[in-house]
Amino acid sequence: MTQRTLKQRFGFDILLDPEDRLAYALLHSMAYDGHGDWGGCGVAELDLGEFADTLGWPRGVTLRRLKEIAPKVRAVCVERHDTILFALAGAQQEGFSHLYKSRGFEGLPPNLFSR
Repeated sequence: MTQRTLKQRFGFDILLDPEDRLAYALLHSMAYDGHGDWGGCGVAELDLGEFADTLGWPRGVTLRRLKEIAPKVRAVCVERHDTILFALAGAQQEGFSHLYKSRGFEGLPPNLFSR
């Protein structure tokens, strides 16, 4: 198996806008930080307002851009009451499902393996 380049690992071969690259690099880092009640599972959990403020983007623009970035990098982005779960490609379904349910998202969690 060929090792991916740094550019490929962080989606820079797909994401061309420098601001999108920065946002995705932050998400990539956050996805393996752990969640207090669940370890790092490839899912970034973030507060929309804090993330928007960090990047200097308006909240609506931030959510729109995250939802545009997700399919480009084979990720899943869901939002409920300013809580965002951003599951990277290869994220653990069990961890994502736990976070989805325990953070108050309704319905069944999206299937990460169908991406």
